[in-house]
Amino acid sequence: MQPTHSIVIPNLDSPLVDRTLAALAGQGAPGEGIEVLVVGRDAPGRVPRDGAIRFLESTDRLSPAAARNVGVAAARGAKLLFTDADCRPLPGWIDRLSAALDTAPVAGGGVTFPRDPADTGVWALADNIASFHDLLTDRPAEPATQGAIGSLNLAVRRDAWETVGPFDETLPTSEDFDWILRARRAGLATAFVPTAVVEHAAVRRSRAELEGHATWYGRHFHRFRTLHPGVFDRGPTWRSKSLLRAAAPLKAVTGAMAIFRKHPELRGCWRAFPGVVAFRRAWYRAVLEGWEGEE
Repeated sequence: MQPTHSIVIPNLDSPLVDRTLAALAGQGAPGEGIEVLVVGRDAPGRVPRDGAIRFLESTDRLSPAAARNVGVAAARGAKLLFTDADCRPLPGWIDRLSAALDTAPVAGGGVTFPRDPADTGVWALADNIASFHDLLTDRPAEPATQGAIGSLNLAVRRDAWETVGPFDETLPTSEDFDWILRARRAGLATAFVPTAVVEHAAVRRSRAELEGHATWYGRHFHRFRTLHPGVFDRGPTWRSKSLLRAAAPLKAVTGAMAIFRKHPELRGCWRAFPGVVAFRRAWYRAVLEGWEGEE
């Protein structure tokens, strides 16, 4: 039977991919009309080899963008759903994203993460807040949002994919936002569905890991910036490197405060505030180190 839905999961030896697959199994995937494709490597051996999951193994270290592109090329469904190997789709995820594609060609869902100190350390919580605050589930539903949508929780109709094309494999980071911006330029509506939720795992367990993650994002920011000027770098402090250097310490603090004030669901998470500031400081440092040209 030809599947109507294809769920694509990039995987690079994740120790958590079995948790992702178990969550999907609880929603009937794989099953009638739904196929699940895992693309990449699985050194821990957590992807079943019984044929139920389509495991597209690669000896190369594929980037998430490349793995998703490989998955879509092999997928047979008219509705393409994406999540990541460190995410757990919550009940109703498939049905809600699928329903959104009945009225919009592209849709994204909300993100949550562990908040209990017994389940996660403060650095993991801070990393998740800094990385995914734009996708929190207290954000309102929108049939045609101009806000962020992430590839860890994304759905695309096949005709929309063919219009926009694949993820840009030259982008080490932000390849998902690049794809969304290209979709909007093509005139495609991008819906946000906060009730279609994935839980991102508590991954970073130390300040060094958090700052390393932020530095990686900041180091590759300028490649994205050249493709989409003015998207993430609006405002007077971005007019020169010297202005940004002077403003960055204060921007790290005020930006972190704005995140907590904007999102009611972060009440009770203020213990992670210093970590969010540290993430933003590390990101600005990396951006400034990679800024080429005049001061």
